[in-house]
Amino acid sequence: MKSIITSVVEQLKEEFTELFRGAPSIEDVEEFSWTRLKQVAVELTEAYVKEIDQVLHNDKAGRRSAGLVVERLGNNRSILTDIGEISYDRTYYALRDGTYSFPVDEVLGVDSYQRLSDRIVLGLAGEAKEGSYAKASRIVTEGNVSRQTVMNALRRCRAREDKEIKQRQVPVLHIDADEDHISLQNGRSMAVPLVSIYEGVEKIGEGKRPRRKCINVFHHSALRAGEDFWDDVCEKITARYDLKSTRIYLHGDGAAWIKQGLEYLPNSTFVLDCYHRNKAKKMLFAGCKKSEAKSEKNAVSNALRYGNADALIAAGNRLIQMHPERQERIEEGLSYLYNNLDAIAIRYQDPEARNGGATEPHVSHVLSSRLSSRPMGWSVQTLEHLVPILVAKSHEIIPKSKQEELPDCLDQAAERAIASLNDKRKNSPFAVDPDRCLTFEVIRNGCVTQLYQTMKGLSR
Repeated sequence: MKSIITSVVEQLKEEFTELFRGAPSIEDVEEFSWTRLKQVAVELTEAYVKEIDQVLHNDKAGRRSAGLVVERLGNNRSILTDIGEISYDRTYYALRDGTYSFPVDEVLGVDSYQRLSDRIVLGLAGEAKEGSYAKASRIVTEGNVSRQTVMNALRRCRAREDKEIKQRQVPVLHIDADEDHISLQNGRSMAVPLVSIYEGVEKIGEGKRPRRKCINVFHHSALRAGEDFWDDVCEKITARYDLKSTRIYLHGDGAAWIKQGLEYLPNSTFVLDCYHRNKAKKMLFAGCKKSEAKSEKNAVSNALRYGNADALIAAGNRLIQMHPERQERIEEGLSYLYNNLDAIAIRYQDPEARNGGATEPHVSHVLSSRLSSRPMGWSVQTLEHLVPILVAKSHEIIPKSKQEELPDCLDQAAERAIASLNDKRKNSPFAVDPDRCLTFEVIRNGCVTQLYQTMKGLSR
């Protein structure tokens, strides 16, 4: 190991010296450094793994106490990492319980069928939540992995919650609730709920129509709404805020699953968002000409402003008499406004209720831009991982159950491999470099035969 490091360092000195003799540009230095240094890192990593495997193989007493019996030598495997593809040989051992394993993989923390490093997996998942699987493969691995591999990497990850949260007190909280309709691979669709929690809206810039920004917004989503969904929402809110003196405004389109949140949120009031209110109003007057039904329009506006149900119904009946052919549509819009009359009137009576309610933009930016803005079909298994990742600020790999403590011989093999870097003993100038020495195939394959014993004795 030490001889390889020395050789690599000397080679790098020569290559860098030769590079700068030609007066290279910044681009030339960048390209050479990025490519060559990654190659060096791969070489050193492979040498380190080889050293561990060799030390463990030579530690017969330690292997005997751990119950490790050599089954086969020279099993090759490759792992794609940020620095490149690492390929190494390791020894296959039989255990006391009748199973088999590669102890070197356990020392390195590599799973049996793992072909990508954790950094590559995290990178693929991060790009997959922004764009297509093929694009994620091109960005992270230069297209060296398939789209199926990117999907598998995404399924290995989960959303990571911010654990360093300090509870605060705020006078008002606004919660926007809506859902995105996502197409599934089986031809059906699924409504995925989304809630956005923030402390109000602040203006950005000046003018008649300045941009607005939600203050300290965070999101929560899951595949299905219901009791568990709102329990999780309340848990996230109470982790961040002390709700003893906080008023909560729940904005939405009046769906049953949204109003269910009133049962879980203390001191909460439902507010119908402007988009669905205006949509229902258009259903009433869609068949009227510009100068027609002015009195009815004023009557409906006043009824919604003051929560007057009788005036609203009377105006609707007059519209039906004027346009009997549109009775079904008028009754549909009238019923929607009537059922949410209090949620509409509060926007006129309480100024704070108007400081929120941007439900559609939240769904568009958080979910729809990745899940439903283009024709695509999703599997439920993938959505279970992707939806929480989309609403979270970061993600992490789902931890797997691994052996917490390694046998002493494995720990010692790693320690001795590292200690070999500090070995200051001088080799004889006539000694053969073990890192460059070729072994006979009959010795390397590990099969104990008469020829094996003869050749092994010659090699000592």
